[in-house]
Amino acid sequence: MTDASASSVINYDKATPRSATPSSRVPSAQVVISAVYALCVLVPLAYLTLVVILGLDPSGPDTARQEMIAIGLVGTTALVSGVLPGLYLAKSDSASRIGAIVYGVLSLLTIVFFWSGAPGILGAVAAWLGGLTRGRTPVQGAARVLAIIGLCIAILNCVANVAWSVVGAFVEH
Repeated sequence: MTDASASSVINYDKATPRSATPSSRVPSAQVVISAVYALCVLVPLAYLTLVVILGLDPSGPDTARQEMIAIGLVGTTALVSGVLPGLYLAKSDSASRIGAIVYGVLSLLTIVFFWSGAPGILGAVAAWLGGLTRGRTPVQGAARVLAIIGLCIAILNCVANVAWSVVGAFVEH
């Protein structure tokens, strides 16, 4: 190995900080937001559909149907109200910072509606606009803090909703 090739290897290692490697990043925004929507909205809807079809709700199928409507409506509204403005906000660094703050705060405020998936979806949008997803430049300051909080809320919302669906399937109603 020549000295020139050895120095290029060393320079390459020094030029690529560990934190900037693709393996240390969250997947792309499309993957994160789609996964959160699927786990927080579609999985509970599938569970409630089984409850209605199999007649597992002792208070009748109307209760499960009402829950299905609420989860579908609130979860999908959160998706649309997060992604559509997010597409516009993602075009500018300053707008992305503001969007990360706004959606991070919204994910905190909507925690009481965890059953709908809204906090997780809004948190995933905050993570996207805060630059935590692959293909985005991370922001600094309050926007980054709220993006991290939003990502944590998205993960916890997924765990809670999937656990609710799985436990609900095995607990007698």
